[in-house]
Amino acid sequence: MEKARISSIQLFLLLTGFLFGNTLILAPAQGAKNDAWLAILLGGAGGALLMGVYAAIALLNPSKTLAEILKEKLGKVGGSFVTILDIWYFIHLASLVLRNFGEFIVTMTFLETPMAVVIGLFAVILVYLVNSGIEVMGRLSELLVPVIFLVVFIISLSLITVRDFTAFFPVLENGMKPVLNGAFALITFPFGESVVFLMVFPHLNKKERLKKVVPASAALVTFIILLVFFRDIFVLGSDLMVRSTFIPHLTSLLLPGFNVEPLIDITLMIGGGVKCSVCIYAAARTLCQIAGIGDYRKLTGAISTFCVVLSIWVYANVLEMFNFSENLWPYYSLPFQIVIPLLLLLLSFRKKSSQSNERAKSQKGKDAAKAY
Repeated sequence: MEKARISSIQLFLLLTGFLFGNTLILAPAQGAKNDAWLAILLGGAGGALLMGVYAAIALLNPSKTLAEILKEKLGKVGGSFVTILDIWYFIHLASLVLRNFGEFIVTMTFLETPMAVVIGLFAVILVYLVNSGIEVMGRLSELLVPVIFLVVFIISLSLITVRDFTAFFPVLENGMKPVLNGAFALITFPFGESVVFLMVFPHLNKKERLKKVVPASAALVTFIILLVFFRDIFVLGSDLMVRSTFIPHLTSLLLPGFNVEPLIDITLMIGGGVKCSVCIYAAARTLCQIAGIGDYRKLTGAISTFCVVLSIWVYANVLEMFNFSENLWPYYSLPFQIVIPLLLLLLSFRKKSSQSNERAKSQKGKDAAKAY
């Protein structure tokens, strides 16, 4: 394993930037319309519990990455097979995020620029960042991720004079089904995607702080998503939000007297950059461990190139992108985000219980020998 170490604040900001990522572009709970705030609260609570599962796995298997845990719990053959599936998931996730930001940039900012150029240039920067190591990624998150919070709060406060504070009424107009669907979508995107951090958690310098970092990050991201939702619905109304493609961009255009569109682009690019870089890093590290390659940097260029090609090929247009993220992604992610982690957690608890029993028996034997 790479010997680099990151602090708890660096992990907190990396995780927060990752969760923020492309969430505002796709707005996973938006199907609940004006009841999306309920979906966000439920999804945030469920997402925090799911992230707690990942933290528990890491704490029960200290200093071990996901690939090492899978090999230990499932055996060499089974562990290697599941690890290969996880590598595909990490690469697929990175390519989807690249496409999300490519669509956003060429639709809203650089209208005449080919998407392949935008995604390719972004990927070159990411390769340089990932090759710099997890410590540099952590330090850069300390510098850039707070910009996201600052911009969100500035824009939200600036729009307070043009708001309709009754826009989210009536509550539960369409029943609980849209709320539950929106909550489920939010659990799988973005919270469940943090399973990638099972390749990052071993780098935390003080492992016991993982118990505080993970729930704090989940709570902060839930608050930010909730704040952005109320900001957007108070300004646009639920009907216009449903018909909009990129909601935060449209909201920023309504700010009187200022052009904050570049700030929106910057925050989304920061979040997307963090998310893509962590995914590429995790994919490269996992592939190195399963293939027995010493330096993950030998693979980052090839993996990033594949991600760029896949991101261009994966969707025909922006409508297909939104359809996949809303209707297929939550179910596609279930094995990687829920089934496999829960199995690992169960096996980790069994091993810990058996080790505790063995220690108890050994101690009884020693006590009996002393008494004799």
